[in-house]
Amino acid sequence: MRPDLSSNMSQQAIDIDLVRADTPGLREHLHLNNAGCALMPQCVIEAITKYLELEGRIGGYEAADESADRLESVYDDVATLIGAHRDEIALTENATVAWDHAFYALKFNPGDRILTAQAEYGANYVAFLQRARKEGLVIDVVPNDEHGALDVAALEQMIDERVALIAVTWIPTNGGLVNPAMAVGAIARRYDIL
Repeated sequence: MRPDLSSNMSQQAIDIDLVRADTPGLREHLHLNNAGCALMPQCVIEAITKYLELEGRIGGYEAADESADRLESVYDDVATLIGAHRDEIALTENATVAWDHAFYALKFNPGDRILTAQAEYGANYVAFLQRARKEGLVIDVVPNDEHGALDVAALEQMIDERVALIAVTWIPTNGGLVNPAMAVGAIARRYDIL
């Protein structure tokens, strides 16, 4: 049985001043590209530097061997953070690669429908198009509401027995849009759609 995520996550506020103070790049720049290339906090800079120095002293394979336990514990840490199990965690070099791995692992039948948003991430849409062409899938784009976000009522009206996937980017790369992920998830659960 999957743990209740809300019981594992605290409702603590983020101390923005502390986060800014721990991010050296903010001393010189205002940096708004957090989705793709966020500025690193000091602890990340130090961890990467320390690891690279270790590789420089003893070699890449040896550094990996020496750090194996610490690197392996990341799976447990992430699982604890999000209320999952260790075997449900996969780490990749970026979100696009992670999403591609998950999407291309899904099984579809010809004629299955994918519902997505107008502001879908470009790489995701390319993957939809590729599988649609190869496997005979149908991609349907859900209209936006008056604020430019996915229209939840329209999404629900588009549901039929052929919908195999609802794939929506929660916070697209640019523009400040935030799609209603919780409402989309509730609809997906109600109709038992991935």
